[in-house]
Amino acid sequence: MIKKVLGKIAHISEKRPFLVVAIVMLITVFMSIMAGNVKTETGYESMLPDDNPVIQALDDVRDKFGGSSVINVAVKLTPSDNSNRVNDIRDPEVLHAVDYIIKDIETMDSITRVSATSDVIIQKNGGIIPNDIQTVKNILKELPEDSKSKVFGNDYTMILISANTNADSARQKELARDLMDRVKEAPLPPGTVAVVTGSPAISETMNQLMDEGMVVTSVFAMVIIFLILLLYFKSPIKSLLPLIPVVIAVIWSQGSMGILNIPRDMASSLVSSLLLGLGIDYGIHLYHRYKEEMKLGNSLEKSIETAVVSTGSAVLVTTATTVAGFAALTIAPLPMMANMGITCALGIAFSMIVVIILLPALIVIDEKHTPKLLNGLKFLKNKILKED
Repeated sequence: MIKKVLGKIAHISEKRPFLVVAIVMLITVFMSIMAGNVKTETGYESMLPDDNPVIQALDDVRDKFGGSSVINVAVKLTPSDNSNRVNDIRDPEVLHAVDYIIKDIETMDSITRVSATSDVIIQKNGGIIPNDIQTVKNILKELPEDSKSKVFGNDYTMILISANTNADSARQKELARDLMDRVKEAPLPPGTVAVVTGSPAISETMNQLMDEGMVVTSVFAMVIIFLILLLYFKSPIKSLLPLIPVVIAVIWSQGSMGILNIPRDMASSLVSSLLLGLGIDYGIHLYHRYKEEMKLGNSLEKSIETAVVSTGSAVLVTTATTVAGFAALTIAPLPMMANMGITCALGIAFSMIVVIILLPALIVIDEKHTPKLLNGLKFLKNKILKED
């Protein structure tokens, strides 16, 4: 039964290669659109089960006390060539900038409380920001010894602004992004800089790095795989043939994440490179078997059919065992591991399906139509040169 189905797939790929390619490309475009819906999650809440006691306690704290996470903004001195730069963090100009940032943060949704380590200076000055740095120093001298270092830091180079939020992990990342943008627009005096930090900001930074890392590692993997294939097949086009279906399978796996609402986390961000390494085997085996049949003197059609039926049968078994191994991760108590299991299982299955369906069509196009296209381009080039 399986061999019969594989034989029909090979026959369709031989007779209608462009139709097969067109259908696969349409599905790929759809999956690419769906991949754009994948959200990146780095918060610990998303990595733990909802019924976990720790997560439930976190929700209770958020509901009853109005905030469980803190976003910090560190306003500190930084080297500057500006002649008007601030040389002391206690300068009233800095305090005015801090006050501006605090009032701006207070207007943001899901912010429950905002405070700064320098608030005590303003409180001691009757709720007014001092007009000169000497007043700030005098107030600071009156504070208890154990409190002085908490205002501007041990070396008088930083003021810390803290904003409590009751937002969930997804909203916290939005807050961090919004706050980063607002801080960039804050009227800070020369010689100072404001940096957003804290767990939500770190989470947002991890999101950006994971997205960048996924692209970089995937591209790097494709380049290395292509170079290895080039050393083996000695032809750029023939080296691309087994790689194209696997790249498409990776796109399909990302699209399935969007369809199934699976977030991209620290584990699933590695899936693309993993699939490229595992899935390329299917293409190499099928293409190599096709080349062996051609060397035996068989026709193009017969070689493709034999390669698809024989290699496809073995690939189906290896795919089933690999999918079963990854599917076992879906019963893991950690959602992060379960999501990785689903994505890898689907990705491996897609690799097998696309290789069996698309690669024979690409081989037919390469063998039958590429030479005609190249000859046509060569003829056109020679004609243009003669006219010149």
